[in-house]
Amino acid sequence: MWLLALLATASFFATSCKKDEPEVKDYSGIDDDLIKKYLADHNITTARRQASGLYFLPVQTNSSAVQVKTGTTVSVIYTGHLLDAAGTVFDASSQHNNVPLSFTVGAGQILAGFDEGVALMHIGDKAELLIPSALAYGNRAVGSIPANSVLRFEVEVVDNAVVEDNLIKKYLTDNNITTAQKQASGLYYLPVLANPGGTPAATGKTVSVLYTGHLMDATGTVFDASSQHNNVPIQFVIGSGQVILGFDAGIALMRKGEKAQLIIPSALAYGVRGVPPTIPSNSVLRFEVELVDVQ
Repeated sequence: MWLLALLATASFFATSCKKDEPEVKDYSGIDDDLIKKYLADHNITTARRQASGLYFLPVQTNSSAVQVKTGTTVSVIYTGHLLDAAGTVFDASSQHNNVPLSFTVGAGQILAGFDEGVALMHIGDKAELLIPSALAYGNRAVGSIPANSVLRFEVEVVDNAVVEDNLIKKYLTDNNITTAQKQASGLYYLPVLANPGGTPAATGKTVSVLYTGHLMDATGTVFDASSQHNNVPIQFVIGSGQVILGFDAGIALMRKGEKAQLIIPSALAYGVRGVPPTIPSNSVLRFEVELVDVQ
């Protein structure tokens, strides 16, 4: 995801102050004045200034929910704005199919100000973060973000499993699918062609499967398929960990000769890491599968 790639600035801040480099101008006072003006112009009185210079503006708080903690992986939906008159959007989850951005809090994977702000939240909370340039990109220009820019983020900390389940349910509704069977793991199994007399794909059995794998984007992008490999079936042993968990669990529900669709949440697929550049982070995957043999 664009933001995850561009917000990882720990190495930049760690190496940008070498003795042989020109002195970097201190923008902290300028940035603080810009933020205060923005708050005054918008009659915002609830923003809380942190010692770092970050301003945290709670929008929706659920103090009884799980608190974000250092070292945990968190998922967020966001919109990033410049602090110009138009509030120019430079990036947003809506530009990436609303797939949540996931990162480990406190691990330096994200902008320092973004990291600090999210660490003040609970799952389900919404907030705005006003991030001074020293906690963003500093004196670097990045894409459409000018050097020394104060950034404003609208952020929601989400339960990624719930977001993905809602995405799957929407797909089923939009396609008038009523026969999908949700498993306890979160996998959805959709039988297409049954063969009650076929050999079941039990744990320890070697199976041969033809498949087509789709992303859950608007066009159903195919990221891999048996047709791309001379229609040679993939072979693996059920329960051996040779394929992603959701694929393994889905095939284990089938019998030889059956066809089905598997809709697999990211936690049972490639999770936060994805498979760049083909499969983005936190991708729900849909497979059309045919179990051609069981040994």
